Amino acid sequence: MDSQLVDPYELQLRKALNKVLPDAYECLKTLDQMPSEIGMNLLAVLVNYACESQNITVITLARDSMKKIPLKWLTQYYPEVVNRSIDWADEWQYIRLLELTREVAPQLLKVFIDRGLFSENDEIHESAEYFRSKQN
Repeated sequence: MDSQLVDPYELQLRKALNKVLPDAYECLKTLDQMPSEIGMNLLAVLVNYACESQNITVITLARDSMKKIPLKWLTQYYPEVVNRSIDWADEWQYIRLLELTREVAPQLLKVFIDRGLFSENDEIHESAEYFRSKQN
């Protein structure tokens, strides 16, 4: 890989994934063939980048990377990884999570909307209501 031709945000994401597993960025399509703990750690990196970042390029890179993961594996492990990765009191992370879920695992969106509907945080509750209204 020629680092002069790669977006610096992509390099940042690659480095974060490579800390978990060398060349992980190129192996996301085979995540289902890796030990589940390694796969879940890689998924956690991507969820964190997609939900905590403030930069749209970083968010988009993480989302696009997650789309490479086999859907069956993703839907199996996604809820567990999300539950241990997301700050459920942070409305920014919650909104990014709903956007991410809508893109990569829409069949799981209702689960996370429902969780937000029970939140005592007004912004999170309002976001959940908004996403619920868009589902109908």
